[in-house]
Amino acid sequence: MQAKKRNWAINYEKFVPALRILTTLFIMAVFYNRFRVDIYIAFAIYLLYAAAKLSLGGIFKNFFTKNKTLDIFFDMLFISSLIILTGGSSSYLWPLYLAPVISFTFTGGGRSGILVAAAGTVFFLMAVYYSELSLKKVPADFLLAIILVASLTYLLFYRYKKAVLKMAATDSLTRTFNLGYFQECLDRAVENYETTKEPVSLLFIDVDDFKAVNDTYGHLRGDEVLRAIGEAILLAVRKQDLVFRYGGDEFAVILQNAAKEDALHVAERIFSNVKRSVEGLTTFMKVTVSVGIAVLDQEFTDKKMFLEAADKSLYEAKRLGKNRFAIHSQTVMDRTK
Repeated sequence: MQAKKRNWAINYEKFVPALRILTTLFIMAVFYNRFRVDIYIAFAIYLLYAAAKLSLGGIFKNFFTKNKTLDIFFDMLFISSLIILTGGSSSYLWPLYLAPVISFTFTGGGRSGILVAAAGTVFFLMAVYYSELSLKKVPADFLLAIILVASLTYLLFYRYKKAVLKMAATDSLTRTFNLGYFQECLDRAVENYETTKEPVSLLFIDVDDFKAVNDTYGHLRGDEVLRAIGEAILLAVRKQDLVFRYGGDEFAVILQNAAKEDALHVAERIFSNVKRSVEGLTTFMKVTVSVGIAVLDQEFTDKKMFLEAADKSLYEAKRLGKNRFAIHSQTVMDRTK
């Protein structure tokens, strides 16, 4: 029963994006400065066809969604047949070609939409030529509309995909990036250093005695503290820098094109911001952070050494009494309160 529902759900996902063409058709009607009944008739016919495919998709166990090429072929064949039957170049059903472009862009990706737009153009030209043995009367409206719709849909898909990827890489509590994305960004930062030799700094930030905060005030208040510290760190860094939640009560910051002095300035701002942001959250307990800093330079030959340097710096800051930072750069370990 569950499998059957899942098959229908998958097909339904393919059916729903076709509804997005309604907005495009409305814009076209406004563009032509008159009510285009033919456009809405075309839209209704395509919805009936999509509904039929939805039913067939369930009966034939998701045949259409597993065979994308055949799916596109049947769409184009159906629409082209209607074009031939309703007058070729003078047919009022040509907007039907726009629906698969939108549908396949959102279900198969931006490139799929571009390919379907190209396929739709070829099928339409073939249908017109079959009807009239000439391409002289191909409406310019069709070419303009399919280019416009393909471009706008691709742009919308790109923005949608970017938003989804950002959501997947974001920690839901602190709104910083998560550990999985940290590994990817650190790899890129190290590779960029090897290519450009631009300095990269890494900060590990740990909330001092966070267990005591949870034990004293409860986990909900502990979450508020973490959220406030995350916001404080985000406000302390520059636009090009990246902030991550590295663990339960630990954060990491990758500072792009940042030497030792830049890292120290950011650390100072973090201490200042944290002090303000947690004020009032823990009445009888002072919440502080310790920061370990490493600067990528000639001593560190790989990512592992870079991480270890930042980790050792954090440990050193803790060992020296917390609420301070330590920085590891080449053979020097600096300690600053």
